Amino acid sequence: MNEPLKQKLFSIYGQLLSYRRLEEAWKHVKANHGASGVDKVSIKDFDENSEKYLNEILKELKEKTYKPTSARRVYIKKKNGKLRPLGIPTIKDRVIQQALVNILTPFFEKNVFHDNSCGFRPNRGTELAVKKVVTRLEYDYWYIYDFDIKGCFDNIPHKKLMKVLSKYISDGTVLEMIWNWLKAGYMEDGRRYDSQSGVQQGGVWSPLAMNIYLNELDWEVSKAGFEIVRYADDSIVMCKTAEELERAVVLVNGILDQLGLELSEEKTHKVDFHKDNFEYLNYIFYHVHRGKDGKETYYYGPSPSAEKKFRQDLKAETKKSYSKSFEQWTAKLNPIMRGKYNYMLATAKVWKEVNEVLLARNRVMKGKPIKGIYSQLDAYVRGRLRVNFSNRGKMHGGQRAGKMLTVKYGNRFFICNMKLVCGDYLLRKIFHEDLTVEEYMLNRDRAKKKSSYSPNRARFFAYAYAKL
Repeated sequence: MNEPLKQKLFSIYGQLLSYRRLEEAWKHVKANHGASGVDKVSIKDFDENSEKYLNEILKELKEKTYKPTSARRVYIKKKNGKLRPLGIPTIKDRVIQQALVNILTPFFEKNVFHDNSCGFRPNRGTELAVKKVVTRLEYDYWYIYDFDIKGCFDNIPHKKLMKVLSKYISDGTVLEMIWNWLKAGYMEDGRRYDSQSGVQQGGVWSPLAMNIYLNELDWEVSKAGFEIVRYADDSIVMCKTAEELERAVVLVNGILDQLGLELSEEKTHKVDFHKDNFEYLNYIFYHVHRGKDGKETYYYGPSPSAEKKFRQDLKAETKKSYSKSFEQWTAKLNPIMRGKYNYMLATAKVWKEVNEVLLARNRVMKGKPIKGIYSQLDAYVRGRLRVNFSNRGKMHGGQRAGKMLTVKYGNRFFICNMKLVCGDYLLRKIFHEDLTVEEYMLNRDRAKKKSSYSPNRARFFAYAYAKL
C-alpha cells in the first residue's frame, strides 16, 4: 500500500481552538442547509444563537470534554428502488467536522491525493472525470474494467481506516476524535445502535475520509502501470489490451480485499470498447465503429437514464393544473434546467478541450459528443408549458390544444420573451462563445427554411392559425 509520509501533519488540534475557524466552519454548514440531528437543533435554531453555540463548542474543545452525538438514521431511495441509509449528525458535530475538514483538505490535496481522483474534491467533478476517460479513449485504452464498491461508505473497516490516517496524521488528539466519530453510532426509532464499520454517509467529513481510504487503491493501480479514473466509489481502469485488462481485474480485486471492501457484482463488468457500450457517471459511451473511409469514431453524451430523469423532473414541475404567470414559470424552471443542462453539457465542453490538445499534436479526435438530445429536451419542456397554457381560465386544454398553441407560443416566444433556458443554445455557445440569442434564432429560422416541405405540417399550421 501507499507508503507513510516522512513529514506527517501535526499540531492539528491546536488549529481547531479558534473561534474564527469555528465561525467559518459554521458558515459552510449553514450554506449547505440540511436537517437537524437527534438533539432537534435546526439550522435556524443554531443561527439565532450561533455566538453562544460556537463559544460552547470552543470551550468543550479547549477543555477536551467534547463527545460526539449519535447520528440520526434516515433513508433515501436509490435508483434501483433500494434504500440508502444516511446518518445526520447534530449541527454541533457538523461544525467541528467541517472545521477539521478545512484544515486537512489543503494538506491532502497537496501531498497525498492522486490526480485521477475526481469526486468530492475542490475544483474537481464529473467534467474532469469525463475528460480523463475521453482522453484515454482517444489513445486507444479500449479495454475497461468498470467497477463499483459495494456499500463503500457503510463498509470501510474502522481499524484499517485509522491505520491509513496514521500514515499522514501524527496528532493523537485528532485521531482519537475521529475514532470517536466512527464509534458514535446512530439512533433509529428511539434506539441507539453501534457502528461496527463504515463512515456515516451524511456526515461532513465522510467524503474526505472515503477519499483518504480509497487513495490507497488509486496509487496501487497507478504504480502497476494501469490508468484509473475514480469518482468517489465509482471507478474504471482503462487498458490497451485484453491481457492487461485481465491483470487489472486481478489487481483491483486483490487491493480491495486488503482494504476489506467488496465489489458490487451488478454494477461491475468488463468492457471491450470495440463492441460494448458503457456508462459512467450518467454519461454513455457508444462503442467505436469504423466507417467506410476507415476512420474510427465513437459517440458519447448524457445517458438514457439521465434523459429520462430530466423528463420526469420537468414533468413533475409542469402539471397542467398549475397556474403561474410567464415570469413565475421562468423563475421556477430556469434554475432546474440550467443545473441539469450544465451537467449534461460537460461532454461538449470536454470535446472542445480535448480536441484543441489533439489538433496541436496533429491528431484527429475520434470521439464526438451527442448534440441532438438538447433540442429534443427543449421541445419537451415547451410542449409541457403549452399544455399548461391551454388550460388557463375557463379553458380545459390537453395535448391537442397545447399543440395548437405552437403558432402562438413558438420557440422565439420561450427563448426571447420568457427568457427560458435553452439547452440547444447553451450547446452552440460552447463552440461559438460570442453567439447571441438573436443570432441563434436567425440561424434556426434559416435552417427551417432549408428543411423539406411537409404537406401535413402545412395543413396543421393552416388549421392552427385559423383557430387563433
